[in-house]
Parts: sequence; structure tokens; C-alpha cells
Amino acid sequence: MAGSTEIKSDVNRGLAWIGLASSLVGVLDFLAILLILGFWIDQEQYGIATMAVWMFPILDQVTDLGLSAAVIQRDRTDDDVISSVFWINFAMAGLLFLVLLIGAPAACEAFYDHRVVGWLLVAYGSKLLWQNVYFIPVALMKRELRFKELSVIRIIANLTEFAGKVGFAAAGFGIWAFVLGPLGRVLVTGIGAQICHPWRPKAVLKLRETWDHAAFGIKASASQILFFTYTNLDYPVVAHYFGAAALGVYRLAYEVVLEPVRMISNVVVDIAFPTFAKLRHDRPKLIAQFVSFTRMNLVTVMLYSAIVFVACEEVITVFFPKFGLTPVDSVRVLLGVAVLRSLSYVLPPLLDGIGHPSRTLIYTIVAAVVLPAFFVISAHVLGPRYGFESVAIAWAVGYPIAFVVLLLLVTYTIDLKVMEFLRQVIGVPLCILAAAAVGQGVKWATMELPLAARLIAVTVVIVGVAGVLLAYTQGLSPARARAALRGTPPPVDPPADAPPAA
Repeated sequence: MAGSTEIKSDVNRGLAWIGLASSLVGVLDFLAILLILGFWIDQEQYGIATMAVWMFPILDQVTDLGLSAAVIQRDRTDDDVISSVFWINFAMAGLLFLVLLIGAPAACEAFYDHRVVGWLLVAYGSKLLWQNVYFIPVALMKRELRFKELSVIRIIANLTEFAGKVGFAAAGFGIWAFVLGPLGRVLVTGIGAQICHPWRPKAVLKLRETWDHAAFGIKASASQILFFTYTNLDYPVVAHYFGAAALGVYRLAYEVVLEPVRMISNVVVDIAFPTFAKLRHDRPKLIAQFVSFTRMNLVTVMLYSAIVFVACEEVITVFFPKFGLTPVDSVRVLLGVAVLRSLSYVLPPLLDGIGHPSRTLIYTIVAAVVLPAFFVISAHVLGPRYGFESVAIAWAVGYPIAFVVLLLLVTYTIDLKVMEFLRQVIGVPLCILAAAAVGQGVKWATMELPLAARLIAVTVVIVGVAGVLLAYTQGLSPARARAALRGTPPPVDPPADAPPAA
């Protein structure tokens, strides 16, 4: 019982710190894009940068090979084995950097007709070498649920990335700012991780003893590689069919919707995997934590999505006036995908944490087949009429298919009926949909106000109404969030039939 209480306290405290870090990171990313697109880079340059940037997370996953997840999930912590894992990762990073150096510039010139895209990838490849400095320390800190220190490192590192992106863009480096900024982030991450958890590899390589780590990691990383591939293949499809300028507009729509959803969901995802790994032998507590994480993700993602959906024209016009209203339709279509995407970030860490990465792989294979096929078909068939918006439509039609497969795999694995799961979480979206309806009414009533004032009014009303409904119908209140930040148990609501306090 004491152990369970301690884990719950660590989870609450971890969620609060990660929430703080993720919120700041999201704000900084938004400000960086706002400033860079507002002053120094046009939509065509943004599209050219996207031709390289979409591959960055795939390169990260290929280098990692799921070995960091294996260090977290495996029970064995022998230093010889962990050192061997390090050397395997280091070899992968070196090999991948060499491949990029030799082949990326020519390949990108042939495919995109922009050789600079290849050199951007080569520059980012140097990050793959440096990440070995913090690869093991960060994994060990996650295993120990030391999310306060990890969050502090992340905040400082992302402040560095923000300063780098904006500074290099202002200094005339153009699209190189999108590489140089992240390089500053990983530099600080490596230094911070070694300060908080000093670690040096031993000169050993025990391949046989690391086989279980490699086997688990390959299954987990295969899912992640496929995930980042199918979630980013829409970019080259847009570039191929509609050109760099259209890609710049499409990416803005994606950044307004699905990138914040990823950032918001990372609040839960960063702590979900190690938490599920610790609870994998206790099914009732595992299910309870899964439901709790799901409800939390729904609150944050749907609240953001409701504001942007209702006030889409205001958001785009106020923050990105150079783009006009061109991205609005794509933004609204992608918001329909956002809620399912937010849930899909919670489900794979559950399967991986309890030792079933192969089932995550099944889902990602389905998604990796369905989504790219829909991207291409929709661009080819609907493109002449809808332009780049046809790729956003492909998301809305194709992704629910993959999500249903994922949900069925998870509920089957933990023996939880789908209807029971829906019963426990449905209250959250209903509250926020009601708040969105009120917000829409406020928008209609304030059409005479300036755009910025109307956006503020809609935001305040949706957040306020949702907060009241969630507190009184779902037991989700600010007091519980404050308790999580302190690492103390949340306040217990009195029973409905309890007598009033004296």
C-alpha cells in the first residue's frame, strides 16, 4: 500500500512538473514560429525548411532504436549491460551520420530540387552523435521518476532553442535557424543531464547480455519509426503535388493544430510509460491510471481544440496575418483528428509499458499503410478541387480507422470493455463540447468587437464554462492540480449526502 501511494505521489508530482515544462515549451515554440514567420521567413522558405524538418524525428528514432525505452522498462540495471546499450546506440548514430553526409545532399536535390535540404539534414545529423551524452542519464532519470530535474533541464534547453531560432533568423541565417536552434537545445540537454545524473560508459560490449534490451527496443522503435513516418509523410506529398509555398501554408495549419496536441499530450506521455511499467503487475491500478491519464489528456487537448475551432479565423488573422484565411479550412478539418490523436499518444505507452510492444507495432503498421495511401489518393483525386486541403481531408477520413484498431488492441490486452472505458471518460468531452457551444454563442454576439478582443472573449468563456462543468461533474478542479504540484494527495470531495460543515 505504501509503495502504491508513493508511486501515485510521484506520478502526480511528475505530471505537474512535466505540465509546467510542456506548457512553457509550447509557448516558446509558438512565439518562435510567430516571430520567424512574421519578420524573417516567407511561406515558401517555410515549406523548404519543412522538407528537411519532417525527417528529424525519424532520424532520432532510428538512432535510438528503442534502447532508451528498454533501459526504462527492463528490470535489469547491470552497468555492463547499460554500457553495452550505450555503445550500440553510439555506433548507430555514427553510421547514420555517415549515410547522411554521403547521400543526403544529392538525394534531396534530385527529389525536391533543393540541395540545401540535404545539408540541413547533415547538420542535424551531428545532433545524433551528441545525444549519446545524455541518452543513458535521461533514461535512468525517467526510470527513477525524477521528472522535476528532467523538466528543469527541458525548460532551460528549450529557452536556448527559442533564443537560437529567433536569434539566427534575425541574423539572416534564414531556414538554417530551424536546425541551429535545436542543436543549441541538445547541447544544453547533454550538459544538464550529466550534471543531474553523471554517467560514463564502461569499455565493455556484451552483445549476448543486451539481447533482451535490443529485442524489446527494436519492437518499440519500429512502432515509433513507423509512427513518425506516417504522421509526417503528408509533408512530402503536399510538396510533390502542390509545391513549397502550399507546403508552408499546410505546415502552418498542422503546427496550429496537431503540433500543440503533441506537445500537450507529452505532459502525460513522458510519465505514462515508466508509470505503466511499474504498475504492469497490478491490473486494477493499471486500468485506473490509464483512465486517469486519458481523462487528463482529453481535458487539455479538447480545451485547446475547442478554442481554436470556434475562433479559428481570429487565431490565424491575429497571429499569422501574412497567411490570410488560407489555412482556416485545413485547421478546422485537422481539429477533428486532434482528439483521437491525443488519445493515441496515451495508448502505445500502455502496451509498451506492460511488455507488449508488438501490439503497438500492429497498430502502427495499419496506420503506416492506411494514412500514406489516403494522403496520395486524396491529393490525386481531390487535389484539383481542394488543393493542399485534400491532404487534411485524408487525415480526417483515414486516421479513425487506425485509431479503432489501437483502441481494440489496448482494451483486449488489459481486459477492459470498450463501453466501460468510454463510460468512464465520456463526461470530459461532453463538458468541453458544451463549453464550445457557449463560446460559439459569444463569438456571434461579439462580431462587432476587434478580432483580438473577440478571441480573448471566446477563450475566457470556453475556459471558464469548461472549468466549472469539469469541476462540478467530473471532479477535475484547480485544487487537484495544485496538490499534484506539491506532490500531496488531492483533496477528497465530500459525498453528495454528507451534512454541511458547521
